Amino acid sequence: MSNLYVFPVIEPHNSKLDEAYEVAEDFGTVNQGTAIWVPKFFQYDGASVPSAAYSIIGTPFNPRFMKAAVIHDWLYYTHLLSRSDADQLFYELLRESDVSKVKAILMREAVEAFGHLYWENNDDDLQYLSDLKTMIQNDNRQPSKYGL
Repeated sequence: MSNLYVFPVIEPHNSKLDEAYEVAEDFGTVNQGTAIWVPKFFQYDGASVPSAAYSIIGTPFNPRFMKAAVIHDWLYYTHLLSRSDADQLFYELLRESDVSKVKAILMREAVEAFGHLYWENNDDDLQYLSDLKTMIQNDNRQPSKYGL
């Protein structure tokens, strides 16, 4: 897995939540021999941790969660893997980032239980992906590298 470089976004894309980080350089991992690339410019809202669980799990932008969360969010947008495979990869990436087994299991179970609410792309998501594709092309890169 490559290093993840992100920066906080003052004004996230209008389809995003109030708080987001943007990927500063392409970021990737390999899953079962296949490279998964998250493009520079992608904005995400960290790990989906309810505020009531912050004291137990941690905050959405905990550095140990960031790599797993950006890959997981990208997979939920692009559907490059099935939802169950994306959730399993999320767990594996959490463990690679030294998240305890118990905490990683709780986080995987949470995305398995509630991920269906976010899996289908709505009109805002589709507009965001279209805008992102244009940014990638304007940066002289091929959207197909990222599954777009």
